[in-house]
Amino acid sequence: MAVSGQNDPAVLKQQLVGLSTLLQLQTQCRHLNNLAEFGFFVVNDTLRLLKYHQAVLWQKKGRGAKLAAVSGVDRANVDSPYLQWLKKVGGHLLKQKDAASGRVVAREQLPAGLQKGWDEWAGGAALWCPLLADGKVLGGLWLTRDDDWAPSEVALLEQLADAYGHVWQLLLLRPAWRNQQRSRVGFRLLQAILVSAALASLALPVKLSVLAPAQIVPVKPLLVSAPLRGVIKKFHVQPNQAIKAGDLLFELDDTELRNRHQVAGKAMAVAQAEYLRASRKSLSDRDSVIDADVLKAQVAIKTAEVAFAADELARIKVRAERAGIVVFADVNDWLGKPVVTGEKVLLVADPQQMELEIKVPLDNAINLEPGAEVRMFLHVDPSLEVRGTIRQTSYEARETEQGNLAYLVKATLDQSPAQLRIGFMGTAKIYGKEARLYYYLFRRPWAVLRQTLGI
Repeated sequence: MAVSGQNDPAVLKQQLVGLSTLLQLQTQCRHLNNLAEFGFFVVNDTLRLLKYHQAVLWQKKGRGAKLAAVSGVDRANVDSPYLQWLKKVGGHLLKQKDAASGRVVAREQLPAGLQKGWDEWAGGAALWCPLLADGKVLGGLWLTRDDDWAPSEVALLEQLADAYGHVWQLLLLRPAWRNQQRSRVGFRLLQAILVSAALASLALPVKLSVLAPAQIVPVKPLLVSAPLRGVIKKFHVQPNQAIKAGDLLFELDDTELRNRHQVAGKAMAVAQAEYLRASRKSLSDRDSVIDADVLKAQVAIKTAEVAFAADELARIKVRAERAGIVVFADVNDWLGKPVVTGEKVLLVADPQQMELEIKVPLDNAINLEPGAEVRMFLHVDPSLEVRGTIRQTSYEARETEQGNLAYLVKATLDQSPAQLRIGFMGTAKIYGKEARLYYYLFRRPWAVLRQTLGI
């Protein structure tokens, strides 16, 4: 600090008071507990040593500056034009080569874009004082007032800034648990309590559950199969179409059957003509009576063949036996496809009678009993929850379309939302009996371990 050599008692007293205040501030700042207290102390209590209108504390962040504290306010509005301008000023000062040196800042030392803000918000004299720790710039303190800064004031602030820098570094490096004054014994006790609580929670009873793919299927649908062997020629309905009893569903190609019927008819006419001729001949020739009886039997056979062909021809058009909706995938899957007698073509279902069909993978199965609770979440609307109750489970696992083994579970619906329809798919969650939490968590890893190692 520069001293003028005057022996005026008033000047000496003022200098003594300044040094005393400096020591007090250095001592008090070392007892600050956290960064918030530190920022408030720096921008407000420094006023006890130096007179100023405004104080701003900047923290260096990368290549820019962050406003850490502003005097006179608890929480500053960082979006205000004034603080935005201060942030740019701080970033400019921290980028300078002499950022580690305290100095008086003049308007002309700022870029042209920041000089306009100087006239509006800074006004008189500004003082920049960096806060250092181990030669590294942590940030800086910006002070403004109307009067010029004396060299002695700059020297006092540099001494105080040295203490501020070391305290700031310690607070930045201090762990959070030390900021909250947690003792090591208390921390270990908290760890022990948490571990004990976690172990105790493993004994809590929870319901076993399993997730499996599910689908909405009809209850007791009417199976419509191919009435005879042939090729499907035409479909008269579309998937999920509502129908009435007697409506035409599909028909088979009639080319072969019609030809067979015509051939049988002509064969029957030939047999009848031969029988008639033999009957007339038997009136004059007793030996022709036997031939007439044989031809009569042939007529009966051909007549039966014609009737059979006509019956098959009548069955090529398949009609619905009851009302409902038709359930199948796609018309194009069947057109021109050969079918055999009894082959499933489609289902006729009541749209109001639905249930859940769930395929539980073999490696994820639990004890599934009738009456267990089921919840299904639809793929088309995950917010819609469908509840049901298991009514039937398969005795043995079956192979699915994907080639995996799964148990087939049927569940009745507790309610049928209006937007629900046959064919919707989703994920079902089945709840089983209660078990301990540790069994719920380690059931599958335990099963894999036993299957792998045999223990």
